[in-house]
Amino acid sequence: MIINGVTDAKTEMMDCQPEINTQRHVYQVDTLSANNNVPAVADRRSVIKKPPKKKWKCTDYVRKTIPSIDWLFLNYRWSQDFAEDTMAGIAVAVLNIPQGMAYSILGNVEPTVGLYMAVFPVLVYALLGTSRHISLGVLSVLCLMTGKVVTTYATEGAENDPTLGGYTAIQVATAVTLVAGLVQLLMYVFRLGLLCTVLSETLVSGFTASVAVIVLTSQLKELLGVDVARRHGMMQVPNTFFDFFDRFHTINWATTTVSVITVTILLVYGKYLKERINSRLCMPLPIELIVTVIATALFQVTTIAQDYNMVQMGEIKSGLPPFEVPPVKLFSAVFVDACVIALVAYSITMSLALLVSEKLKYPLDTNQELLAQGLGNVVGSFFSCLPSGASPSRSASQQTVGGKTQMASIVSAAIIVVVLLWIGVVFEPLPRCVLSSIIVVALKGLLMQVLNFPEIWRKSKTDGTVWMVTYVTVIMLDIDSGLLIGVVVSLLIVFIKGILNEVHVLGRLPDTDLYVRLDLYAVAVEIPDVKIVRYAGSLNVINRYMFKRKLIEVTRDYDDAASATTLTVTVIDGKNPIGVQRPARCVVLDMAALQYADAAGVKMLSESIESLVSDGYDVYLAAVPDSSLEYIRCNNDVKSVRFFPTVHDAVVYHQCSNKKNQDSTYDTQPSKTSILP
Repeated sequence: MIINGVTDAKTEMMDCQPEINTQRHVYQVDTLSANNNVPAVADRRSVIKKPPKKKWKCTDYVRKTIPSIDWLFLNYRWSQDFAEDTMAGIAVAVLNIPQGMAYSILGNVEPTVGLYMAVFPVLVYALLGTSRHISLGVLSVLCLMTGKVVTTYATEGAENDPTLGGYTAIQVATAVTLVAGLVQLLMYVFRLGLLCTVLSETLVSGFTASVAVIVLTSQLKELLGVDVARRHGMMQVPNTFFDFFDRFHTINWATTTVSVITVTILLVYGKYLKERINSRLCMPLPIELIVTVIATALFQVTTIAQDYNMVQMGEIKSGLPPFEVPPVKLFSAVFVDACVIALVAYSITMSLALLVSEKLKYPLDTNQELLAQGLGNVVGSFFSCLPSGASPSRSASQQTVGGKTQMASIVSAAIIVVVLLWIGVVFEPLPRCVLSSIIVVALKGLLMQVLNFPEIWRKSKTDGTVWMVTYVTVIMLDIDSGLLIGVVVSLLIVFIKGILNEVHVLGRLPDTDLYVRLDLYAVAVEIPDVKIVRYAGSLNVINRYMFKRKLIEVTRDYDDAASATTLTVTVIDGKNPIGVQRPARCVVLDMAALQYADAAGVKMLSESIESLVSDGYDVYLAAVPDSSLEYIRCNNDVKSVRFFPTVHDAVVYHQCSNKKNQDSTYDTQPSKTSILP
């Protein structure tokens, strides 16, 4: 039973809006500072007490440089975490086997190189890195970029015939890896961990989506068995498609059939079976590894590959790679490409690491990540490794299976070592088209990013411009050129936004002290004889004239409106008028959104204020940020300007001053007549 009175009372309480009722004096900035004992700018440094600096010991530096001392050697919970880390390590290892061999194709090196990358850089990162869940190793973007350099500087056939001279593919690749690692270490020395912010999320999205198109194009030869040369450099995607259609008659239908079957199995599993099966297992089902093993067994016991001239993996070296120093003479030739690869590798890896760390609530050290990744690449370069990066698929697997620390990466590396020593040779009969199919299916998410462009454009035209420019230029020109153009366009937009400013006229919401834009809020009203102007942006040497022009425009509108108001003329004894009384006009500049002001900008502000004062306006500056307040006051030549902490203080002050002036005028006027000017 519901009592009506109680129900009505609850409804009334729900309908009632909360209120804020305050009562205080109107403050100017000087009064507010004096009443609250705010020291002068010159004295503030002495008032602020800096906390005592912690004295760092040698052991503190060592523990900061090698984070694994804490989590692995001192605080690792073997009974709680080791079982979950082991399961996660197994899951990552079974993904590493097909991905490592497949992505090595993109780098134009032997399939085992991808497996080497799952050992040496991974172990270094596990000891020095601060992310607990990312999985370092092969990354399609980096392998493709390195493969372009390998094609440029490697001598074909040098691996089999040393008398040809030149450099082998693995020598060029390791030279790129070493230089990229040294660049990252140099960035670490100069504390440039935040440099990854140059590549915004939008730019990285457009870049990776376009690289996925290039990877797909480069794998058409392997997928379909078409006899075409691999293109590199400018216009490689259009040229590759032209070559493909020109040589379509050389297609190998057996290779095409195997590719279609492999792609179909992987897509069907991912769309319809993956969630159902994985929900019932303790770890994700390694479908790529299963397909690889089945295909290897099938072509081991049959002669299909030989009968139909299908390209197989061929000889796979067993054992760990020998220690070999990359050729120093190549460093200058690959330096620019290695710098780009280093920046891309760090940006993509850090983006993924930050995403996981924010989700799981633990901190990252961006500079320490440079040390871990850079030293991992340096060490890897001596053991036949390409530049490494974090893989989204492997990192997600490591985190979702339950991995707690980088112990999972250590377990994964140990399993890959076993594969290299005893198991790798069994994959020799595997057709390369199977690995190419795995690559293409793994790129599905990146390829589909193009469907997100309409939403990106709808949310932000500038982000959409950066995305599309990067996407198109990378595909039509080249990876390096497209990325450079994307970065330049992104920085140019940031620069343009930094110099643009906005000037809006504000009105007050009735019965409140809230001041909002008149063009956005229909209920807002202008206060009589008060023009409130909000300025948003920086005020500098570049945009100062833009500020002056916009301020003149809004005050000119004010003058036009004021010209239609009435004047009060005082008449004594019926004679000619001896005085004219017009309500005082006021301009309030809301500077709360002022980002930065330099000397030229403040000078233009002073000139604009002086012009308004000479035209009979009272000018007030409201809500000036503390970072710019003293600078404006010290460099402002117009001494009649008043500073207020809020717009409402300035408005109320003007209204009270205007009322006092009118009251004093009324006391001395014997008679008055209103006329139009």
